[in-house]
Amino acid sequence: MSAQVKPWDQLDGDVLAKAMVIQNWLIGEARFLEDPDDAVQGFVQHLLDAGVPLDRFTSAIPTLHAVRSGLGRHWVRGKGIEVLEFPWDSDEVYEVSPYAEAHRTRDWVVFRLAEIDDSAFGIVPDLRAEGYTHYICMPVFFRDGTEGGLTFATRHPDGFSAGDLAILRAIENAVALILDVNRVWILLHETLRMYVGEEPQARILSGQVRRGDVVPMRAAIVFADMRGFTGLSSALDVDETVVLLNRYFDCVVPPIEEAGGEVLKYIGDGVLAIFGAGDDAAAACAKALAAAQDIARRVTEDQADLPPGQRFDIKLALHFGDVAYGNIGSGARLDYTVVGRGVNLASRLADLSGRLDQRLLVSSDVAKLLPEQPFENCGRHSLRGIAEPQDVFRSA
Repeated sequence: MSAQVKPWDQLDGDVLAKAMVIQNWLIGEARFLEDPDDAVQGFVQHLLDAGVPLDRFTSAIPTLHAVRSGLGRHWVRGKGIEVLEFPWDSDEVYEVSPYAEAHRTRDWVVFRLAEIDDSAFGIVPDLRAEGYTHYICMPVFFRDGTEGGLTFATRHPDGFSAGDLAILRAIENAVALILDVNRVWILLHETLRMYVGEEPQARILSGQVRRGDVVPMRAAIVFADMRGFTGLSSALDVDETVVLLNRYFDCVVPPIEEAGGEVLKYIGDGVLAIFGAGDDAAAACAKALAAAQDIARRVTEDQADLPPGQRFDIKLALHFGDVAYGNIGSGARLDYTVVGRGVNLASRLADLSGRLDQRLLVSSDVAKLLPEQPFENCGRHSLRGIAEPQDVFRSA
């Protein structure tokens, strides 16, 4: 708690009443709002209803995310709410910001624009140009040792009053508590989503966590594999291999997600993904085919400027069938994945595409569901581990 926070029993009666309304909303209704925009809009509106002349508000919380270090919201009166994403390489911006000073001192940074030099903080010239008169940065310290905060700014000629500051001081701990609780929920969702995918994280958090708890479903299955990975990686050191794999995954994963598929597994350089069919098997196969064709196109574009010794190619397979989707493993160490004959067949088709020197092969089950597609028959082939020979097609 900041040393400047007064005990509640020392607050002016009007300030106390306004602060109580906001605090009760924060620890009550706000705690259950699913959309962060709704929480920000509600918080801002409660401050305005309390008479705080707020014209600009921002929030910043640290996250656990592959491409960003933090997440926030930016509200400006009359302009609505903008989502803020803070990249991992934003240290230079942070070091000249009021947030850095607030975290060092563990107290608010408060200044009037008429009384501060442009060189004090990186944001000062922008605040001045936009007509703000008074600015507050409130640090927030989370229980895991990370740091975030909130900022408040006004264009009111007199700035924030002593009563406005007292309201903000009074609700500081309640704000920090709600941010801490909501941040844990965000971290839980985002971390699970990064490692297991969108639908699995939703199923896990809804309670599907028992071993053997699986859901039968029909799906279009996509299996992608890098052609010649062993030979390529043998000539690279570990760091170079990581760069190669990331370039490859950047070609494979976005088309699947953009088409509505779910990437379930990285198996070395292999990628397993599904498109749930629901009641429309043909639509799921069409999406999977579009994603696979987009993957092949991106691989070609990615390789265009590389010397031959650094190029990779792709093996892709599409199949439609029944799978089991859910928790498989031992004891308390589970994997949320998809298994079944269809997965095995898709994997063997990807192997066959390499042997036939084809980028994309589809099973007869997919070809039958997409009769309008100009598939070419590649013959009937025996696949390892699959009892019956399979009719195999390629996209013309």
